[in-house]
Amino acid sequence: MTGEDDDFSQLFDRLPIGAYRSTPDGRQLRVNLALARMDGFASVAEHRAGVVDAAVAGRWYVQPNRRAEFIAALDREGEVQGFVSEVHRFRTRERIWVRENAYAVRNNQGQVLYYEGTVEEVTAQVRSEEALRRSEEGLRQIAAQVPGALYRIRLEEDERQVLDYISDGVRALFGVSPQQAMDDIDLLARLRHPDDRERVLAEIGARNLHNQPLQVEYRVVLPDGNVKWIQQASSLATVDPRGHRLRVGLLLDITQRKEAEAALQASELRWKLALESAGDGVWDWDIVANKGVLSPRCLQMYGFEPDEPPNRYETLDELTHPEDVPAMLQAREDHFAGRAPAYVNEHRVRCKDGRWIWVLSRGMVIERSAAGQPLRMIGTHTDITERREAEALRLARDRAESAQRATTAFLSRVSHELRTPLNAILGFAQLLQMETGGASPARLDERRSGFVQQILDSGQHLLALVNDILDLSSVQSGQQPLRPETLALRPVVEEAWSMLAGSALDAGVTLIDEVADQPAVLVRADRQRLRQVVANLLSNAIKYNRRGGWVRLGAQHTGDGHVQLAVVDSGVGIDPQQLPRLFQPFERLGAQRSSVSGTGLGLALSRQLAEAMGGSITVISEPQQGSVFTLTLPAG
Repeated sequence: MTGEDDDFSQLFDRLPIGAYRSTPDGRQLRVNLALARMDGFASVAEHRAGVVDAAVAGRWYVQPNRRAEFIAALDREGEVQGFVSEVHRFRTRERIWVRENAYAVRNNQGQVLYYEGTVEEVTAQVRSEEALRRSEEGLRQIAAQVPGALYRIRLEEDERQVLDYISDGVRALFGVSPQQAMDDIDLLARLRHPDDRERVLAEIGARNLHNQPLQVEYRVVLPDGNVKWIQQASSLATVDPRGHRLRVGLLLDITQRKEAEAALQASELRWKLALESAGDGVWDWDIVANKGVLSPRCLQMYGFEPDEPPNRYETLDELTHPEDVPAMLQAREDHFAGRAPAYVNEHRVRCKDGRWIWVLSRGMVIERSAAGQPLRMIGTHTDITERREAEALRLARDRAESAQRATTAFLSRVSHELRTPLNAILGFAQLLQMETGGASPARLDERRSGFVQQILDSGQHLLALVNDILDLSSVQSGQQPLRPETLALRPVVEEAWSMLAGSALDAGVTLIDEVADQPAVLVRADRQRLRQVVANLLSNAIKYNRRGGWVRLGAQHTGDGHVQLAVVDSGVGIDPQQLPRLFQPFERLGAQRSSVSGTGLGLALSRQLAEAMGGSITVISEPQQGSVFTLTLPAG
């Protein structure tokens, strides 16, 4: 075929369904009035103005890839029949369903000139089919999922009953096919237990006579001799289009429920005793009568004597902490309404002696009315006070650790910022001191020289404080680089003592070095940090000693793969009540009011470094009896 116009123009324009001619890239060459109106336009001219390019045409389909599928089918088959898609009306963007038929018009060389086709709106049909499909699928799923058999009975004018439908579930219930049951309506009735037949017939007759809903339970004896419990329920009688009265109902196998009820009644005492032995208190609530029974353990938990239980169930609600009542009532209502499979709630209860304890309350409705209203509920109370207190302590610990980390980070940042100006201050003070050394009294008097010395001493103290803070924060954050190696303990001790020999001489303190006699003692540690820890311990032993006193060093293997270095002094000692605060940062135990200089960080940093190297520091001290600091490290 060619692209020349034919003699069907009027037919094209007057077709009651949409018709079009378009290029492969989506440009509309011609549309009729029906298609224009389908797209929400009043005329063909409006449609031509509103749909001007391929991009607009590509947005016609709701599914982005639908046009590509349509074009691919045309290219592959040359035509498309019954192509149903969801599209937008161009003008209003309303979503509708259409069915397309189209074919490709080619020239003599086989090239596609344009596509011609029709578009018919089938929204109502598609939605009706979808609704029908959903309805049928829903009914099929319901019938398949119902654990019993659905049935429908037609009541004739002579009160004769006709079973005109029963689902396939009747096979599992009675061992017969749906067709067998419908052919002989008395078949199912004959299977009823002889002791239940008269009662069931009377119940069904009375419900039919007064046009009331039916719900009756009875036993059936199957051909193989097995006995089942059946629950039969039906709705009020309705009328079909022919005027017949109908009853729609359900047959359920409730054998397990009946057996469970019997087993529950027989075992209630056993499980109550078992729960009591596990430490849980048991409660049993008759909701209708509003009576509660509390087990001896439950009474004991709240401080009641066996002969003075609460006379109303609300008594426990009244003893519940006011802040916990709303959540407790909500949890109970959620279970009553079926929104939760069980009632579970933690709340505080005031005991008879006024104490508040935390209890975990768990329960379940075990009996409901035909309308679903809860009639009886049983459950347990477990004392969880210790667990809640432990959780509170854990939260407090976590908050304290978080605050400690924040403090460490802050101190580290501030210390870094202080070092630069501090080094400048010390540098200029040292320059001034150098000038002081060569200056005549006329140029720089002793008073000014003392000021310079105070600047140097204070700066050196502040720099030591900054360095200790940086070291402490690094160790606490795990960023302190350590290079553990096997070291001889003696050289490290000698290096540390040589750094403090001048201070010891000024303080009149003598070193008794017993490590010097043990050159073979080896430890596993970072050399620089070990020297720093030993120097801190020696420095404290000197500073808090007395003139004419001594410091003794000794080392020994512990026998469990560790080495202990003991630093013993003859100093002023430490009050036992102050020992727990000894290793806390900035804690000087009152020494800040004395002439002894220090930052309060040395011991805290030393313990952190020792622990980072796999060791520890302990202390034994008595006031005026001196102190013993013991550094324990892995043996080399």
